[in-house]
Amino acid sequence: MGKLDIHVHLATQPCPVCFCAQERINFDRMMGIDRGILLSEPAAAGGCLETDEAALQWAQAAMGPMDAYAVSLRYPERFAWMCNVYLDGTAAPYEHLKRYKELGACGVGEFTQSLRLDDPQMERLFAWCQELELPFLFHMRAGGGAYGVVDLPGLPLLEGALKKFPGVKFIGHSQPFWAEISQHPADLTDGARGGYPSGRVVPGRVHQLLEGYGNLYGDLSADSGGNAILRDPDHGLEFLERFQDRLMYGSDTVASQSHYPLGLYLDSLLRQSKLSAEAYAKICRTNAERVFGI
Repeated sequence: MGKLDIHVHLATQPCPVCFCAQERINFDRMMGIDRGILLSEPAAAGGCLETDEAALQWAQAAMGPMDAYAVSLRYPERFAWMCNVYLDGTAAPYEHLKRYKELGACGVGEFTQSLRLDDPQMERLFAWCQELELPFLFHMRAGGGAYGVVDLPGLPLLEGALKKFPGVKFIGHSQPFWAEISQHPADLTDGARGGYPSGRVVPGRVHQLLEGYGNLYGDLSADSGGNAILRDPDHGLEFLERFQDRLMYGSDTVASQSHYPLGLYLDSLLRQSKLSAEAYAKICRTNAERVFGI
């Protein structure tokens, strides 16, 4: 059984820092991935504010919702797609979401606009997602910067959203979310929340929220998701088995030089009979098929 990758970024034009569609398909064959969900960038107001050359190249080639839709039409057996919107204080994003849903979008993501999760604009977005039955995949930021939604240590704002919008499937991603897998004080400093904590895991808020709210899921992509599992292998294996219905494999690989090891690690756990075949199948494919309806 091939893996389904819920966190795929593609470029709309040849780009040294990101795959185009056919390059990605060729790479995925080597990684045991046979389907993916394309994430998209919103058509945000204003220009690109990046100054780093690689980031600027990516921003110029980034895939918008209609680009992702077009790729899904070209490769219908290979890619599903998520839409995205920029919140500008008007109801226009709702009209965009309705249209994207009609065109086959299976979710909203990766949402990165720098707003608190309890901001009225965010709560309106969650209400729209609930009405339209669109799962919501978010990137959370720590400290300064403008890339990602905002929560506080302990994820109280996320818990508030989970309570208030039980019909929305929230999919957590990035460093501050996965740092909360452990409640060790060293894991919850500003530096740790923006990085990759190491050492033994003391089960923390991610466990509590997964146990308490059936509408929260974990995106295991990138070094943030991978580190949450790999930093304490014994705990990681127990976590995969315990929350096998709520975790989904993703890569967040944008080019061959940004390969992340978790996918091959999951394969090795299965081969060694350390991870059950049932848990592997759910995490690597069937949970995503169920959550996104694909």
